[in-house]
Amino acid sequence: MTVGARGPLKIPKHLQAVPDPGAAAGTVAERVDASAPPKPPGFPDDPEMAALWDAIVPELDRAGLLTRADGPTVELAIRHFLAARKAGNALQAGEVVLDDPAHGGTAKKNPAGAEMRSQSQLFLEYAKQLGMSFAARARMPAKDEQTEVNPFA
Repeated sequence: MTVGARGPLKIPKHLQAVPDPGAAAGTVAERVDASAPPKPPGFPDDPEMAALWDAIVPELDRAGLLTRADGPTVELAIRHFLAARKAGNALQAGEVVLDDPAHGGTAKKNPAGAEMRSQSQLFLEYAKQLGMSFAARARMPAKDEQTEVNPFA
């Protein structure tokens, strides 16, 4: 707490004090070394999953967004992505269409549509946590030796 000439400063709650750059890292994320995780034990021997892992993990590691403990999270994200992709392909091909009894049996419904929506939503939740969405990246301060972190970002 900062103390002014007449006592504690009354800073509105939506504002934060600028951190002291000489102080130790303030969050656990700042204390944990960024490092690409290995594929977790039991990772499936699936060429699609392996290709996605090899495409995603190095980029997230290069951005400093991963630690060695993030392997299972990345695996789940990839699993949901692949499930959404398979459902989307089935939906596009029109493979399975069922009568919808809720609408008098006249409407047709492809169960892959619901599966794709569900898996896509789950993937996007993991993607946001991993910094894989454009909105998540826009909110992250850039950290490198040449650029100071903007305390107002």
